[in-house]
Amino acid sequence: MGRILFWVFVVFAMLFAWQMSRKRNALSNKERQELYRLRGRYRRDQETRSCGEALDECPTCGKFFPRSSGYHSKGKNYCSKECAKQKKGGFL
Repeated sequence: MGRILFWVFVVFAMLFAWQMSRKRNALSNKERQELYRLRGRYRRDQETRSCGEALDECPTCGKFFPRSSGYHSKGKNYCSKECAKQKKGGFL
């Protein structure tokens, strides 16, 4: 009989400790709303973030290059000044 009472006491002590830790770690409504808002902002940032920079194709040599590092001449984007000067690509 003593063993049964011991184990019943152990189980109740564990349930009591678990219940107390849940109450101590519980979020208030205000904290819960703030957490939901931050998670939503993080998801939106992840969805709208692009993979990289847009690429253009050089009309002279056919290479792809980042738009920001290209050379613009006569309404077209070239990979370098040399490609822009070539006969196919047009003159400066």
